[in-house]
Amino acid sequence: MSDGQQGRRADRAGATGPGRRGIVQRRKVDALLVLALVLPIVVAGALAVTRGDDPATTYAAAPPSPARLTDASLVCAAASSSTAGDVMLSRVPGMRGGDVTVRVAEGEAVDLGGPRNLEVRTGELASVASDGDVLATGTAAAAPGLVGGRTGPARAAAECRAPTFDEWYVGIGAAAKQSSTIELANPDEGPAVVEIALHGRPGPLIEQELHGIRVAGHQVMRLDLSQLTPRRGTLAAHLTVVRGRVVSTVRHTYDPLGRGTPRIDFLPAQAAPATENLLLGVPSDGDGVVNLFNPGDDEARATVRVVSDSAIFTPAGLDEVVVPGGTVRQLPLSQVLTREAADGALGLQVVAAQPLVASVRVVGDDLGLIAPSTAIADDQPVTAVVPEGPKSLVLAGAERAGVVRVTATDARGEVLMDEQRVEVGADRGHSLELPDDAVLVTVRSTNTTIAGTVMLTGDRIGALRLWPADIDADVPVVRPE
Repeated sequence: MSDGQQGRRADRAGATGPGRRGIVQRRKVDALLVLALVLPIVVAGALAVTRGDDPATTYAAAPPSPARLTDASLVCAAASSSTAGDVMLSRVPGMRGGDVTVRVAEGEAVDLGGPRNLEVRTGELASVASDGDVLATGTAAAAPGLVGGRTGPARAAAECRAPTFDEWYVGIGAAAKQSSTIELANPDEGPAVVEIALHGRPGPLIEQELHGIRVAGHQVMRLDLSQLTPRRGTLAAHLTVVRGRVVSTVRHTYDPLGRGTPRIDFLPAQAAPATENLLLGVPSDGDGVVNLFNPGDDEARATVRVVSDSAIFTPAGLDEVVVPGGTVRQLPLSQVLTREAADGALGLQVVAAQPLVASVRVVGDDLGLIAPSTAIADDQPVTAVVPEGPKSLVLAGAERAGVVRVTATDARGEVLMDEQRVEVGADRGHSLELPDDAVLVTVRSTNTTIAGTVMLTGDRIGALRLWPADIDADVPVVRPE
């Protein structure tokens, strides 16, 4: 090949002089012959590499390998009332801990202020005195197992959450009576971009204001849907982060319009539509609705079951709920929690052949918004910061018989409940009353996965789901086959 290339350069040089035409033609033929001999060999070699004939140069993607988390962020939304208390930070058991960086958006401010350091250790509570949005960031040993919450005896309690990139809500409102504000917090220095798709009873809703939403670094953006896109009816939302990282929170207000005091609660997100949604912490005497959203194109039929302390069952006479594709449907809670079915009820289970998004809205003297619980793996300790006041731990979703151990401490670190045993089984729920002063609860399941929720009781309606804190990260691996 090299000789042929030199021949072509010589031909071009020689073509400028007279009497060289015969030599030029002969050298072109020689180059073509060389190419005819060499090209098949090159192509065959390339095919051999492509087909994996040479294992030394063939690579395949291996499953991700776990590695200890080295960077974690947590955002706690601004308080809903003066009784919500300060933000408290802690860790799951077994984490060494260290200093985290804390930023605060005071009051209604949108800017997460300057950083300061705060030591957060396992089994203890570190306080951030603010009723505004709080961002906590841990690196290296301070990253794994970071958890947070507000411990004041407020009626509404928001989850402190890590950034997510894709999540769903159903039960959102954009009217005067039922209104929602979507809060987007950017934990990083660079800007983030978010897309929000709304769906209602007629189907998808086109709202240009909710496309390409830019959230500046270390800032909080609040989107009042009753101002941006006023409309009646219950809505669903699909939130996608297309650039950067964002923590979203939905603050929902029920206003009886002159017939009482407005009630506020936080609507939890659902990670993805599911064929089985477990909604724990629904009061047995609650008055409200079950919200269902079908993100698919085909019609879905959903069965709503009651999770009680003795069984999981479908109430007598309750028909399937038909949910057309791309729409939201509601089922009155009174049709599910009838007088016979409500005895011992701890929550609901929604089962369908196609994935759905589900939530429950309970309205009384208080407003309670409940979303599906998350499965917790066995021998994976989960720690939650919870409000003071009357409350209980609700457990369900066990695959088989097992034991759950519960530890609870107060704000001073005094142990109020030391590995209290709860024997759990499949196809029923379980409830454990927690001490009023408990603000840090750790749950560990043995022999079975489990889902859990801390249910606010007394004059409050609400639930805080138990979430596994981020400890390890999946690291992609590419290695020779």
